[in-house]
Amino acid sequence: MRIPTPSSTRQNLLCAAALGLIFLCAPFPKVQIVLHAMLVLALAPRAGAPLTGVLWAMAAGWALEGSYLYPHMGGTAWADMTLTLLTGWMAGRWPLEGLKGWLGRLAALTVLHALLVHGAVRLATAPHPWGWGWFWTLLTVPLWGWVAWRLLQAGTGSGRR
Repeated sequence: MRIPTPSSTRQNLLCAAALGLIFLCAPFPKVQIVLHAMLVLALAPRAGAPLTGVLWAMAAGWALEGSYLYPHMGGTAWADMTLTLLTGWMAGRWPLEGLKGWLGRLAALTVLHALLVHGAVRLATAPHPWGWGWFWTLLTVPLWGWVAWRLLQAGTGSGRR
């Protein structure tokens, strides 16, 4: 049994809330990076609607780079848009049926996201320190993955608990 997808209105409202939290968490960069990954990898991608996912991912990338005050911006937004397209394609091609598969996919995408973002930012600006944001994001995948799972699946009427 496939899990029903949330409505586009619900998903857009969740993305808007996550984007607002990215702005509000600017004084706490570790929390901001985790919210950024949650928006790009879990909330924005939608099978069959790549444009809305790409727009949310682009906004998340610009919000994160804007708070870090990079001298040349665009690397994070490009990497986010690429990963959101890939994740949306994967969701349409291989839909998940359980939480364990969802968390496994998010963990793999988190590693790919970290590599792609750092490579794109390096191309856009210059070599930079990696920091520990990727580690905190990977470490908290069970937490934010479960939260995203519950937010996206709440109210779909699947009848399962």
